[in-house]
Amino acid sequence: MNSYHKFRSFIILCTILSQTLSIKPYFENIYSKLFSKQIEETVQKELTLNKNGTLSIENIHGNINIKTEWKQNSIILKATKRISKKENPKNTIIKIDKQISKNKIFITTESKDDKCKPTVNYELIIPNNITVHLKTDNGDIKIQKTRGPISAITNNGNIKIVEAKGKISAITKNGNISIEQTQENVTAKAVYGNIDIINSSKSVQAKTDSGNIKVACKTIGSLSNIDLDTKKGNISVCLPNSTNADLKACTTKGKVTSEHLITIKPQTVTLDKQTWTRFKREVDGTLGSGEATIKLSSNYGNIKIKKNKA
Repeated sequence: MNSYHKFRSFIILCTILSQTLSIKPYFENIYSKLFSKQIEETVQKELTLNKNGTLSIENIHGNINIKTEWKQNSIILKATKRISKKENPKNTIIKIDKQISKNKIFITTESKDDKCKPTVNYELIIPNNITVHLKTDNGDIKIQKTRGPISAITNNGNIKIVEAKGKISAITKNGNISIEQTQENVTAKAVYGNIDIINSSKSVQAKTDSGNIKVACKTIGSLSNIDLDTKKGNISVCLPNSTNADLKACTTKGKVTSEHLITIKPQTVTLDKQTWTRFKREVDGTLGSGEATIKLSSNYGNIKIKKNKA
């Protein structure tokens, strides 16, 4: 039996065993190494960054995952680079620029070949009090348990932020945004995607051209501003019973409903069909004593104002 037939028999045997025994993951790993069309390379580093520093990452293709289970004044970086076997690994560079005097670290993915499309996935453990600026052209961004301000931008990918105590700016062109348990102002913008913001404590500005917006406010201060806008999608906002705010809600093709009592501002109208239709689609009134500002707008979608039962 020649080497080809021996190899072929081995592969058939592996296939049978991987389907019938608990060692399937082991053989899947063999397959991936034998037949993968990509080369994988991992870079691991520990970088010093003191309290209240700034971390900036600019990626081309790949995800960015941030965790803060770390009390040291340093960053643990793991970058996994995947490129085609046809490409030169040296054409893809992970560049680290440390500006010690300014307490800043810049990490960028650079490609010397315009035709090369490397994928670099970043995983980092960081001090929870630093400022982060994250950007990737194609990939998801995930951030957990931070205290400093956050800026997250992706052209094609989802953004998920959990337990953030600093200000948040999240922007995606094609993807969804999910933000949970915030203590500062939130700005979220998408072109094609849904926006979910749960347990917010201060101002929220959310806008998407095509997608639904869901916001649940834990508290609404007297200076809070809730501004939600979608062209093609529904809006659902859950407000505490103690909400005091001026409210304006408008939809072009849908309808507005509310579980809260709203004091409608006086207006003089004729009670015709057009007026009754407008009443279903426009609300200009007050919740409680009216201190904060709430503005809800949708072109093609319904607007629901709910009570936060939490």
